[in-house]
Amino acid sequence: MSVLFEKTTIKGMELKNRLVRSATHEGMADANGFPNQRLFKLYERLAKGGVGLIITGYAFVSRDGISPFPGMLGIDSDEHVPKYQELVELVHKYGTAIAMQIAHCGRQTMEAATGSQPIAPSPVEDTTTGVVPREMTEEDIERVVEAFSQSSRRVKESGFDAIQIHSAHGYLISQFICPHTNRRKDQWGGSIENRMRFVRKIYEQCRRQVGENYPILIKYSAWDKMKNGLKPEEGVIAGEMMAEMGFDGIEVSCGIGEDGGSGLLGNAPLGSKPDEGYNREIAKTLKNRIKTPVFVVGGIINPTTMADIIQCGDADYVSLCRSLISDSQFPMKIQEGDNKPAKCIHCNLCLGYIATEPLRCYHGKKLKDKEPFLKDILVLE
Repeated sequence: MSVLFEKTTIKGMELKNRLVRSATHEGMADANGFPNQRLFKLYERLAKGGVGLIITGYAFVSRDGISPFPGMLGIDSDEHVPKYQELVELVHKYGTAIAMQIAHCGRQTMEAATGSQPIAPSPVEDTTTGVVPREMTEEDIERVVEAFSQSSRRVKESGFDAIQIHSAHGYLISQFICPHTNRRKDQWGGSIENRMRFVRKIYEQCRRQVGENYPILIKYSAWDKMKNGLKPEEGVIAGEMMAEMGFDGIEVSCGIGEDGGSGLLGNAPLGSKPDEGYNREIAKTLKNRIKTPVFVVGGIINPTTMADIIQCGDADYVSLCRSLISDSQFPMKIQEGDNKPAKCIHCNLCLGYIATEPLRCYHGKKLKDKEPFLKDILVLE
């Protein structure tokens, strides 16, 4: 497995291996987005466990983009910087790099969380929640672009090794790219060039803030299951455009919140039949067309599969989510010669709990009486 533990560099960011902790909502922040001690302990466990790069859970760039799930990180004020400096210093003690993912939820939130009607490129109902967002005005677009820009400055000032812009899973930037959620007739909608204009503007403004020598990464959904959604062919074009813009690393994921869980493949209760590396083929296609480093995420639990992905040149880095939720020491075990798959069985109970509880593996745990929905889930397992 030595191929997984090669040292690499992305625009000055040194990585001790090719294993990445993919961004995951942890629910370990206060109402203003400040991380709590549970998050510090989680990231310390991940750093000790040997992962090369930790990408934080998404952090809101403005209050109207906050998640309906409790405990979302925030980076919308300069007051956040000192606390994140402490977090970065802790992770760096173990030779692990850390990037912050910044995001705006767009229509994938609720007025109860944001205090105002959710916004989106178009007023398309989210059928999972019933939310009908307000169509963004030119002023809204300008304001949100500036919010991303200022947040990128704070990320760098906090000492993070890189920034990752969240353009996946149906959040705001993804909403602009996906034709199902973007039905605008102006310069922000229609052609793929127009639908990519929003992320281009965000990249350009963030680059001005952080300079040419600071890594800006992006995570995006290259396809989804919506009838009029983003198809793989156009998703690859979107990835090529991101590389052309100047992004320093592209993480390939899939799906939006409304499409029935394309990014949640796994066993019952949530998702569908397990399919390890379900983004591998599209990542490979993109990798063959660009020079920018490609990260692939999606149900990857076998060390042999991870090594094969790198050896075949299908991606440059393997991103892990549920594998590290179930076992933060998984990378260290691989490096020590343990080739057994991760403990994760893809039951997706960790997802089922995020509406009420902090991130952890809940498989086999006793469920609370106040959560009948989760009780029903366990019966199905």
